[in-house]
Amino acid sequence: MPEDQKTDFEREASRLSAIVRRMEQLGEKLQELVSDRKERVVAIRRDFWDDVSLNAEYDDELMETAASIRAQAGVLRQQERTLLHAHDTLQKLERSMDAPYFGRIDFTETESGLRENVYIGIMSLVDPDTDELLVYDWRAPIAGMFYDYPPGPASYQVPKGETISGEMTLKRQYLIDGGRLLDYFDTGLRIGDGLLAQLLGRSADDKMKSIVTTIQSEQNEIIRDTESRVVIVQGAAGSGKTSVALQRVAYLLYRYRNVLTSDNMVLFSPNRLFSDYVSNVLPELGEANMRQTTFQEHLERELSAASKVEDAYDQLEAQLTEPEGDPRQAVRSAGIRFKSSAAFADAIAAYAKLLEREGMRFIDFTVKDRVVLEGSRIAERFYAHRTERPMWERMELLSEWLAAELEELKEEAAKRYYRRLLKAPNYLGTEPELKAMARKQAKKRYGPLIEQAKRFEFWDLGELYARLFKDDELWSKLEQTGPERLAPLRPSAGLWEGICRDTLLRLQRGAVPYEDATPIVDLKGRIEGRQTMSAIRHVLIDEAQDYTPYQFSYLKRLFPRAKFTLLGDWNQGIYQHAQGGGEYRSIAELFQEEGTRIYRLTKSYRSTSEIAGLAAAVLPEREPVEPFERGGEPPQLYTAAPAELPLQVWRDVMRLRADGAGTMAVLCKTQAEAREAFERLQAARAAAGAEAAGLPPLQLVTKESAGFSSSLAVLPAALAKGLEFDAVVVYNAGAAVYCSERERKLFYTVCTRALHRLHLHAVGEPTPFLQGTELYRGAGVEV
Repeated sequence: MPEDQKTDFEREASRLSAIVRRMEQLGEKLQELVSDRKERVVAIRRDFWDDVSLNAEYDDELMETAASIRAQAGVLRQQERTLLHAHDTLQKLERSMDAPYFGRIDFTETESGLRENVYIGIMSLVDPDTDELLVYDWRAPIAGMFYDYPPGPASYQVPKGETISGEMTLKRQYLIDGGRLLDYFDTGLRIGDGLLAQLLGRSADDKMKSIVTTIQSEQNEIIRDTESRVVIVQGAAGSGKTSVALQRVAYLLYRYRNVLTSDNMVLFSPNRLFSDYVSNVLPELGEANMRQTTFQEHLERELSAASKVEDAYDQLEAQLTEPEGDPRQAVRSAGIRFKSSAAFADAIAAYAKLLEREGMRFIDFTVKDRVVLEGSRIAERFYAHRTERPMWERMELLSEWLAAELEELKEEAAKRYYRRLLKAPNYLGTEPELKAMARKQAKKRYGPLIEQAKRFEFWDLGELYARLFKDDELWSKLEQTGPERLAPLRPSAGLWEGICRDTLLRLQRGAVPYEDATPIVDLKGRIEGRQTMSAIRHVLIDEAQDYTPYQFSYLKRLFPRAKFTLLGDWNQGIYQHAQGGGEYRSIAELFQEEGTRIYRLTKSYRSTSEIAGLAAAVLPEREPVEPFERGGEPPQLYTAAPAELPLQVWRDVMRLRADGAGTMAVLCKTQAEAREAFERLQAARAAAGAEAAGLPPLQLVTKESAGFSSSLAVLPAALAKGLEFDAVVVYNAGAAVYCSERERKLFYTVCTRALHRLHLHAVGEPTPFLQGTELYRGAGVEV
């Protein structure tokens, strides 16, 4: 058919087919290149020494040999780089083959009159024969107009700062799958709701998907912000915070590809489950995964292997399972809030400063219960000399002195052991044998002490920290010398006494309470000299509302050269330190950076309008949430007697699966409830017999879980943060489970995990958080 007689759809489909064929041809060439380079690398490694001229009789021959080795190694490195680049390009090409591009803008430059049809995809595609740019990478400056402008006047900035202005005459989105054009939409400023609704209506996977097709203009501004030193994103549940953050990483790696790599970035995830969930986003965007860790893992690395550190989930579990109004809970809650505060961070800083002059506690070195080097003598040495030096330097000097002192003691001990061996009856041996025996015995006794001194294990960190809770005179000194805010922010005298007793009791039990772990690690770093991580240039913190002011202060010092991207939803601040209504503005004040910028994402794209509306009703007068207009089944609420609950929930799960739900989660308030629910649901499944034959296995997810092994999981609410599922079943939404104000945000978090279906079950009266909703008024239905 002549080109002028084709419909617009046929022309687009024809171009797409041509692009896919070109990609297939490029893929074949790249595969040949990869195979060829792989064979060359293997051959060079195999024949490396055969191809090197080995001469070592004279100096000039040695130099010739060294030059030959360097030359051959250089050839090998070059071939390996070529192989790696070809392999990476091939992988990117294969990932893009199903959908080479997703958008198009037609743009005419004002100054030059140049008109260009810009097709936008995950990666750039260049025709190697003509050098024509067939597809632009979504991160290219010109592609930014796709997200920021409707048809009409538009402009973009090139990397050197020049602004290119012109007219956008067309903005089009494509729905492509399997290399075939399914549909397209011509759209305005926002990404077309028709396409967005189709994409959001799909089933969830057990991995997060990065949909750069659906980036909105407000999200694009965050992604491409290169000026701010600290970016704080307050985003409603389902607003795409995490996806935007990872796309921001991909953009920064693209923009600064000559100076920035994924090794220079680190993501603090809420847990290992979440790390696995987002693990494929950057590879989908053609970038290597950055470092990922959790703050808990960082604390455990910094403290000794012998120290067991309570994690945030155990702390939360303890808070949720203790009856409200219990005096012990009130004391610990107050302690958590104080130890999480910026004031306590100031107290630790003032304490470390005081220890430069007095108060360090050093241990006695003993051999078989005999003190060979007293802690008091070590303290005298520490404070007698070089007090003008920084603390960490004095500790290093002390470590060297201790090792030398213990080395002398080892030599003296060897001499003593030798004399004893000479006097020992019935022992025959030569003098060298006896001396060797004595040295071996001395090394056995003193060698571990010398290594202990080299590892800085000669001072009592636990005792120094405990002093803060048993020495009133110490606090008097701190309040006199520290910042003015220390004194007024300490709890009242009666409450402070309870906090001190509670803290000392918990420390004596062996495990470090979570609220004490950061201050202890901070104190340790200030004394020994923290190895700041200057190589890290960008830090992303997801679920930022779960971090304390103290932890932010600590991370700021740990990464002195890094920019920060902080993502949070303060509606989901479920931990004790956040119960006072922590706000993102306080974090901005903590960082005290001129380059701090706060963004708000109020539109939620995750849940249907009906689910989002229910969740919003749970949190009245909180952060505004604007649901994307995607309709679905209204949330359902069922009541049951206690004995009937497991079977009722299981029948509901089977019905949801039969209705097409892919990923499903049964969400519980705590880990303890999740374990109980898992056992009872397993029994209900067995009782269902053949009816349950087609369902996937039930998986109990705990804080130790590294990922999902099944699409049907039972897990506590805290571990579900950041995740989403096609259907969510709340195991027990009764008033006896979710009743106090401290549990409101937890219940909100539970409700906002569902994409398409939300079913709640309640034993007895439903939670009062649902009062005033149609769901509450219609309660009483049975499955």
